[in-house]
Amino acid sequence: MSKTHKSLAEKWGIIPWLKIRIDREPVFIQDLVLPLCGDNKIVKQGVCDIAFVAPTSAAEWKQKARRLRPAIDPDGVIWVLYPKEAFREKYDFDGSLEEMINIVRDLGLRPNKRVAVNDELLSVRFHL
Repeated sequence: MSKTHKSLAEKWGIIPWLKIRIDREPVFIQDLVLPLCGDNKIVKQGVCDIAFVAPTSAAEWKQKARRLRPAIDPDGVIWVLYPKEAFREKYDFDGSLEEMINIVRDLGLRPNKRVAVNDELLSVRFHL
């Protein structure tokens, strides 16, 4: 039995009709996510089903999580993109996945899935 390869959009759960929010900074996040959102409504405010962020530290992630948490549909998720160890300097990333998980616990956000984005980036899904 062969294993079918899912696209990044499928792994992230991007399906038509979902409202998606993509953080403005850093710019690379829009370049990665927008091409996968053909039939989706991209929202800048209000409630969304999926949000994408790429913080440069755990503290920045907590700030973004506080802002996004009320904007996430109860069944929605936040995908956090972060660099693999060898690319931390390239993406100006100061932190770790463990720090990002711990710093948003008090907001009720829990990680429940990890997905490789490309050779340089990983992503983790947080839900309420």
